[in-house]
Amino acid sequence: MILYLVGFMGCGKSSIGRRLAERTGFAFADTDRMVEETAGRTIPEIFATDGEAAFRAMESAALRSISDEGNTIVATGGGTPCNPENLAWMKAHGHSVYISITADYLYRILYTRRQRRPKLAGLNDEELLRYIRTTLAEREPYYTQASATIECTGASDRYIIDHILFYLDHLTAADRPTSR
Repeated sequence: MILYLVGFMGCGKSSIGRRLAERTGFAFADTDRMVEETAGRTIPEIFATDGEAAFRAMESAALRSISDEGNTIVATGGGTPCNPENLAWMKAHGHSVYISITADYLYRILYTRRQRRPKLAGLNDEELLRYIRTTLAEREPYYTQASATIECTGASDRYIIDHILFYLDHLTAADRPTSR
């Protein structure tokens, strides 16, 4: 089984995914790290030299390279499910969880990290908040197509992981034969 974690940048997909993989014994894949390893450059470098379209193509290739044999937790990039082909791929090859966080809370998270994010670097405070609100509103229709949504604003990683584990247990219970 593949479980894709989707949501806006900064919502914790990578850190939660790693810890979730440790708890479940599943493999862990992070599409952003996969792109960086394949390209031999960081995401900001890819954006600067090749542009967003090239990055998105690499991101799609990384997503499709993950084997659906065995169990894997996949942390996707924030824009991954916004490509209809990627969204269809994830629906066909696994289950997904949307880690939902409000724009204002994301602002608090991304405020000090913006220089490491190519789309946020150079934005002032007002521009940052506007970007988050606008982009989250644009992406929400894609994110909400996930198999499950967990409202995570202000939640601890443990809370989020426990809820995802509950969801995984529900999925595996549905696959177990019932006794009569």
